[in-house]
Amino acid sequence: MRIYILIGILVLGMALFGTMTGYWVTLFRNSSKRKGLIYGGVLGLALAVGTIVLQRLMYSIHGGMMMDLVRPVLIGLNGLVVALFSTFAVLTIFGVFYGLMRLGARSDSGDSHIDESRRNFFKRTAVVVPAVVGVTGSVAAFQGNGELQLRKIQLALKDRPEVLKGYKIGQLSDVHIGPFIGMDKLKEMVDAIASEHPNRLVITGDLIDDLGYLDEVADYLDSRVQDFPDGIDYILGNHEYRVDVERVWKRLHQTKMHMYRNSHQQILGGPRPVYLVGMDYHFKDDVQEENVRLLDKAMKGMPDNAYPILLAHHPNYIPEAFRRHIPLTLSGHTHGGQINLWGMNLVPVYKPYWKGLYEEQGLFAYVSRGSGHWFPVRLNCAREVTVFTVL
Repeated sequence: MRIYILIGILVLGMALFGTMTGYWVTLFRNSSKRKGLIYGGVLGLALAVGTIVLQRLMYSIHGGMMMDLVRPVLIGLNGLVVALFSTFAVLTIFGVFYGLMRLGARSDSGDSHIDESRRNFFKRTAVVVPAVVGVTGSVAAFQGNGELQLRKIQLALKDRPEVLKGYKIGQLSDVHIGPFIGMDKLKEMVDAIASEHPNRLVITGDLIDDLGYLDEVADYLDSRVQDFPDGIDYILGNHEYRVDVERVWKRLHQTKMHMYRNSHQQILGGPRPVYLVGMDYHFKDDVQEENVRLLDKAMKGMPDNAYPILLAHHPNYIPEAFRRHIPLTLSGHTHGGQINLWGMNLVPVYKPYWKGLYEEQGLFAYVSRGSGHWFPVRLNCAREVTVFTVL
């Protein structure tokens, strides 16, 4: 039921954005308002319905020529959806100024018409803004889906045990295997990390969106465990719950990957043994209280001199990790906001920990921008895989 409500909101919202965008364009160009409202509404509806239909179609096909044909069309449509919303926002700002100018002209001369030069400026705006924003949205969609950055980060961890010196950890997060991210992209990600020869690979949740790929993903990751001397570690994210968390967990548990669900495992020995602590995802309203409870559960039984490294899909674990003096926390979930302009993210994300490396009194936390995505549009926020080297 919830998904149909969301679809209805999307369709109505896009129709509204399209209608208002059409109104602004015809207002600025001094043409038929009625046609602008109709054409804009139809455009918004077409983008919404086309995106929904194609996205549902992508869940029924896996690979082959049909996938190769549909995926770029769907990516382009998503870019145009963002472009329409952005065009509406920009033209609305210009519309406010247009209205103020007309009011000013009326107060000065009693005539609400603005002078020729200003009228020509708004006519050009009605053409230039949709064109520029439309191209930008489409480019951002295709570039965001295609670009993958390998980030290499060196960490001087606080009170590091000698056994961790030179240790390398690769991170994948928010892969979202499904309509936009296929097996070819997963192979690209794993190959990029493996090229740096890390000791282990950790996957911090949201691995899969389409269960049609589950067996293929499980078999592939199982075959790649051998490429990482200390194996592959996996925790759940919220999208595993959206599809079928128990089915995902059961199938991946059949692989040689190390699985964590509010649990821990010793990964290195020595006078101060190193432990990996992996968290399950939860949906409790009292987030921090539940985080405390689950961390207590996950770390129960660890020796007092343990040196923990925390894997948590959501960065809302970071405050409690810092409070407990956990030297390193790896997370994801936010996708880095995906659309970043002028140093700001335009998509609501968890604050203050939403992208990149954070340090507090010698303790570190890292929030991945995501190795994939369920929505392909990215601007100044490329997909990433990360390799950490402990100094």
